[in-house]
Amino acid sequence: MHIDMSGCSDVGRKRKNNQDSMYFDSVQGLVVVADGIGGKKGGEIASRIAVEGIRSDFLKTDYIRHEEIPVFLTNAVDRVNKDILHYTDQHPDKKGMGTTLNCLMFVSDTLYLAHLGDSRTYLFYKDNLWQLTLDHNVQTFLKRGWLNKDSVGNNPKESALVRSLGIPGGVEPDIYQLKIRPDEIFITCSDGLYGMVPDEAILSIVSKYSTNISGLAKILVAEANKNGGQDNVTVVVSKVCA
Repeated sequence: MHIDMSGCSDVGRKRKNNQDSMYFDSVQGLVVVADGIGGKKGGEIASRIAVEGIRSDFLKTDYIRHEEIPVFLTNAVDRVNKDILHYTDQHPDKKGMGTTLNCLMFVSDTLYLAHLGDSRTYLFYKDNLWQLTLDHNVQTFLKRGWLNKDSVGNNPKESALVRSLGIPGGVEPDIYQLKIRPDEIFITCSDGLYGMVPDEAILSIVSKYSTNISGLAKILVAEANKNGGQDNVTVVVSKVCA
C-alpha cells in the first residue's frame, strides 16, 4: 500500500497571521499538523518548533521497529515540548506560547497517531466519517467527568485546552494505533476547519471529491473561508491506496 497526500494552510479571513504549521511527505508516510494556541504571543513559533522538531527526529531515524513507534512518538513529543519551553526561557516575552499537535506515521499496514490539543484527525471510509481523536479541551473533559467543574471556575471557557505542547512538567499525548485499508481517507486539520464546516458538510465534500486527493485539502480550506474563515485553517488529507 502507498499513501497519497495533499495539504493546504491559510490565514483565513479574520486573522492577521497564520499560527498553524504543517508538514507532510507521502513517500515517508509522515503528516504533522500544529495549531499555535490563539491569543498567546508566539503561537506560530511554537507550532513551527513542533513541526520541525518532529520532522527532524523522524528523518534522523534510519529504522524503527513497529513496537518501538509509540515510544518514539512519545519521546519526540516530549523533546519538542522541551524545545518550546527552552525558547520561552530565552525569550520571556513569548512566555505562555503553545501549540496543538497531530502527528501521523503510516508504516506498512498500520497508522500510528500522536495527538495533543484540539486539532483533529478524521477517518472517511465507505461514505462514513468518524472523528478519531478526542479534543483535549475543558468542554470534553467536563462532559466525561475528567475535570471537576469547581476546578475551572463558574464560567469556564469550554474551548480552553487542557493538554497542549508548551506546558511545563511534561506532556501526555494520546497514541493511537490502527490497521489501515485501501480507500480510507484521513483528514487531519486545525480547528479552523471544523469550527467553520460542520462534520456533515465535511463528509459531503470528502464523499464528492474522494477521487481528487490532490485538490481535496484546498477545497475544504476554501469551504471554511466561504463560511466566514474566523480562524487559520490547515488541512492535510491522506488516502490509502492499494
